[in-house]
Amino acid sequence: MITVELFVSDESLTTDRKRALAEHILRELTTEPAAPDSVLTKARELTHVLVRTPEVWATGGALAPRYLVRLTVPGSWSNNSEFGDHVIPLITKAIAESETDQDRLTREPHCVIQIIGLREHNLGVLGRKLTATEITKLMTQEYRDSGDHAEAPEGYTVDPVCGMTVELSTARFTLTHDGTDYAFCAPVCRKVFAEEHVVPS
Repeated sequence: MITVELFVSDESLTTDRKRALAEHILRELTTEPAAPDSVLTKARELTHVLVRTPEVWATGGALAPRYLVRLTVPGSWSNNSEFGDHVIPLITKAIAESETDQDRLTREPHCVIQIIGLREHNLGVLGRKLTATEITKLMTQEYRDSGDHAEAPEGYTVDPVCGMTVELSTARFTLTHDGTDYAFCAPVCRKVFAEEHVVPS
């Protein structure tokens, strides 16, 4: 569950260009070759991208278009440094691709990204509050119910919760259940599996 608020200083940006930029960011955030389509489809449904041009914007330096991105996610996602390592370059690149000079945002500090983590129980959908674990269950339920699980290549395994391919030698989140070793792409997937299989933490 992600909300992206993109503030753009370029007042000449048309509604069509704003829509194209929002759709491009949404597509980039929810495209992952190692993830099943059902999980990505649900992720797209739960991701929102808003593009706005503020009435007033004051900042020093060059007058080139500036971008301020507020990315709001569950706190457990934002507390994982790997999340920022992944998402900040991804969003910067998606925005830069809308510019004539696509390298400008990596040369000049004209795209600021703030990752805001919400405390547990401060996100809701379906008329109720959800934990990060419940959001992950919601995003992955169709995949887990389908039984359609791909085979992993040698040296890899498939996260049993979200279907992501995980390299065994570098897996940081693992668990052994009934004599089988499992690896997970993130701690929340491990937590979902442990809860559903009543594995002591």
